Amino acid sequence: MKNKIIFLEFNGIPGSGKTTLSNRVIMDMKSAKYPVESYHQVIKKPTRKNLKHLLLYLLRIKPSSVKIGYFSLMYLVTNKKLNHENWLRVISLVVLFDFYQKKSRDNDQEVILVDQGIAQQIISMLYESDLIAEKYVKKLIRYAKKKDLGIFIVNVDLDVKESFERLTQRKGNISRIQKLNEENAIHTLIIQQNNFIKIRKIIKELELESIDVNTQVSIDKNVLLIENYIIKIQNQ
Repeated sequence: MKNKIIFLEFNGIPGSGKTTLSNRVIMDMKSAKYPVESYHQVIKKPTRKNLKHLLLYLLRIKPSSVKIGYFSLMYLVTNKKLNHENWLRVISLVVLFDFYQKKSRDNDQEVILVDQGIAQQIISMLYESDLIAEKYVKKLIRYAKKKDLGIFIVNVDLDVKESFERLTQRKGNISRIQKLNEENAIHTLIIQQNNFIKIRKIIKELELESIDVNTQVSIDKNVLLIENYIIKIQNQ
């Protein structure tokens, strides 16, 4: 590996267990010789509520991060999803990618788990629409791979109905899907699952390394699988 840092992106439909799984991995690997932590713990992410902080952050981003913003905008245009809400997601994607670049430059031996990574943001932009144009998805992922930032993917799967049942039990962080009735929520989850299938094919086609887990299996087995995957990457 060019960089010792590992960015482990978890992607999957809402309720599939991404955050629960990543939190358990962090908890179990606290005793590792190198830091294993969440993206949210290591970045002071600017928000639209603090426009001054956001503007200052954007003025300091690396020029190469702007290209991700361009690809994201073209992705939205080709999929007919350019709206105010998605403009904010483009900014979020630029901030994430800029963080990847700056953090990888430190060349630290560190593992950072990301539960709202590049693939996840791409799906969120579509929300309940089918992916109709893959050109800029490929450009986004190909560009991320070209930068050799140490990005690896954990594809998290769970049956749609079981994901919905988990969502109905969730408290605190309420997603858009939780505000829908059961029929519309399941319909939206099916669309998102199909979109993930398409993007995962692109990830494999472009040879961005990934691993598949199904959270119907016990969490202990999945945590062990991911921990072994991290160790394997670290030893490359």
